[in-house]
Amino acid sequence: MRAFLLGIFFLFTAFFLPACEFFETKVEEYLLQFNSSAGTLEQVIVDGYLLIDGQRTDISLSNLSELSVSEKWIRLTIYEGRDTYYLTVPSFNKDFDLVEEYLDDVMTFVSVFHNTLGGIGSVSNFSVEATDTYEGAGSFQLAGVGELQSTSTGQVQDLVFEMDFDFDTSRTGGSLGTGGGSSGGGTGSGGSGSASCDNTIQISQLLSYWPQIGKGDAVGTGKKVAGNTLFSNLKPTDVGLVVDGTSGDTRYVVQILLTPGNLVANKRLDFIHAGRGAPLTSSGAVGILIAIKGGVNDGWQTNYDYGENRDTGNLFIESVSPQIRGTYEFEAYGDGFDNVKNKQLVRLKGEFCIDP
Repeated sequence: MRAFLLGIFFLFTAFFLPACEFFETKVEEYLLQFNSSAGTLEQVIVDGYLLIDGQRTDISLSNLSELSVSEKWIRLTIYEGRDTYYLTVPSFNKDFDLVEEYLDDVMTFVSVFHNTLGGIGSVSNFSVEATDTYEGAGSFQLAGVGELQSTSTGQVQDLVFEMDFDFDTSRTGGSLGTGGGSSGGGTGSGGSGSASCDNTIQISQLLSYWPQIGKGDAVGTGKKVAGNTLFSNLKPTDVGLVVDGTSGDTRYVVQILLTPGNLVANKRLDFIHAGRGAPLTSSGAVGILIAIKGGVNDGWQTNYDYGENRDTGNLFIESVSPQIRGTYEFEAYGDGFDNVKNKQLVRLKGEFCIDP
């Protein structure tokens, strides 16, 4: 009888307790996303460095572009100078090989201008408490050593990195990313949370230096960045529109570069440019595709070699508010096209819907 009465008392008191005190608020499945275009990187504290062949780059919010943390993966994107670095690693404490192909339990480090030859990395002190699918806080450390090979010179370069991350979706008033319920959105499919707001990449033809990279169609995220975060010789006022999507085990990134004066509603613009190193002008835009699969990557640009001063496609800016919406279609080339044996060429089109 005493046990029965104690049980009744427990149920009675529990019934009147606030839900947060009776039920566990943590969730097992989560996707915490932070990116520069939505302002949510203000919710991240990062401290670290990237060392390539003795040249050190301090990692901070100024060059970190994206961070995604789920119960399975940690993914981050770093822009520095002309290069873009992508790091993906399973989200649990362990040492991992730096390898060239995606497997279940590996760390992958790739860049636009380097291929990973090998190495070892680690995740330590990983801790996340997610209170909702898209809300929570946590921290972890990343470290690694290895070797990279320059895609342009073939030079082998040493790689070292160390990074500490601390994040909390409630740290500032920034939007919460995919599914966060904020009108800011920006990291989810469609960019702003609207079902009709799409960011797509449709590749009809692709010839890569790496035979394992092929064509595919992807739906992804969209963001607006300063031009000099993609290429250091561009101006901070130059506009970069970026569509980032994945098809199977291949990641495709489209970058569209234009002057700020061309970012107006109902604007039609050709992809025509004087060539690499030349500044952007009001007369045309530059289109780029980067494809990444495992530890290899390839890139095509409308203003590479064969594309210099040629009309290689068209861009249409439909609107600039409340989202930057439009479509693109272009042909882009690899180094040396069309005089090299492997004629690297890509044809693609798509649409974007990006928060300003």
